[in-house]
Amino acid sequence: MRGLPEDILAGLERLAPLVSGGASLDPSRPRALLPVELAARVMDGLGDVERARAFAEGLGEVVRVFAEDFPDNIFWDLDYLACCMWNAGGPGEIEGFVRRVVVLCRGFGNKSELRFRYAHDFLYGYDWARWVARQPGDRAGIGPFDLAFFDYLDARRQTLLELIARNDAKYGQLQGPEFRNPFFFCREPREEAHLHQVLAQADLIPVKAWRLDGERRWDLPFTDLRTEAARRLGLARDATS
Repeated sequence: MRGLPEDILAGLERLAPLVSGGASLDPSRPRALLPVELAARVMDGLGDVERARAFAEGLGEVVRVFAEDFPDNIFWDLDYLACCMWNAGGPGEIEGFVRRVVVLCRGFGNKSELRFRYAHDFLYGYDWARWVARQPGDRAGIGPFDLAFFDYLDARRQTLLELIARNDAKYGQLQGPEFRNPFFFCREPREEAHLHQVLAQADLIPVKAWRLDGERRWDLPFTDLRTEAARRLGLARDATS
């Protein structure tokens, strides 16, 4: 990659083991891109050295936080997220974007009180599509990795923590090492992978995170469609915390 210092290149290459087993929902490729491949695709030799350095270092931070806080994550299509990070602006804006993503991962991941197992709903736009559909006139122009949506997720996290403190029926206090699953379908790794592969084949993923442009959609009831697909596949369960 033209203009990228060797130490940053080496740092990206060292991240490969964290992503090397990551699957992709893109039917045309066998796996998610490695960080060094992703950086080459996003930057494509463009930008000044300082912006490139901020991006590469930020990408490393994002990969590490996903690996640490969502270690069971199956699908690792970070293309659109990385593109949004690059397009955030100069080094300062890129660093700010990265900080927001890191805070969200720490707040929703396996070390938090929320203890969600995967980042799939964030990466592939299920949370975002549901949010936009509630007020499309105001929100349709806001993307899943825009700061305005990050603000919503921060507020949503606080709401969920309040529900947990009250031991809410849907978002109650977890017992032991279990993960939180408020959905009406099983989200064990084998079932999670199969369900989302079926949805990708049917073109029912809200955000095509494996594309640099994201090709995002909110105008279908993606949450309901996913639940219906899970039922057809025999993955239905009672929703619990």
